[in-house]
Amino acid sequence: MNEQASLLGMKNSNFAVAHGMHHDQNYSTAYDIAVLCQAAMEHELIREVVGTQVRQSNSREFLGHVYKWENTNMLLKEGYDGLKTGITPTAGPCLAASIQKDNYTVVVVVLSCCSMESRWYEVPKLVNWGLKKITKLMNSSLRPKLKKKILKSITYI
Repeated sequence: MNEQASLLGMKNSNFAVAHGMHHDQNYSTAYDIAVLCQAAMEHELIREVVGTQVRQSNSREFLGHVYKWENTNMLLKEGYDGLKTGITPTAGPCLAASIQKDNYTVVVVVLSCCSMESRWYEVPKLVNWGLKKITKLMNSSLRPKLKKKILKSITYI
């Protein structure tokens, strides 16, 4: 995992266990998680899994029993297409969210939110703020080459 993270350019992350639960040697940054999310969303199967709101499956062992899984990402109901909710003792309530809006793919990562619920209203505010900044830049009179350079530099705010 760490080798792949390094190849993606995740310079401030370390993964000691793969399960995602708390471990003293696990650490990352919002930037690095956004880089990981962008890479993950390039895979159709991952997009399908993280964008699924509810999944059901019949038990093969207990006839008539249906297993049901519900995605905890409440933003899927608002048009977001993924990614991951979480909470750990050190990072608090977290959310990595992705949405296709205004011809852009926007990934927002929030860590250590003040409450579990705040994730659902803080992320849309950040998405709207970022899209306003991008729109203002694209409508400016700057040269296209400079716009592209600035856009690339603000991609991971």
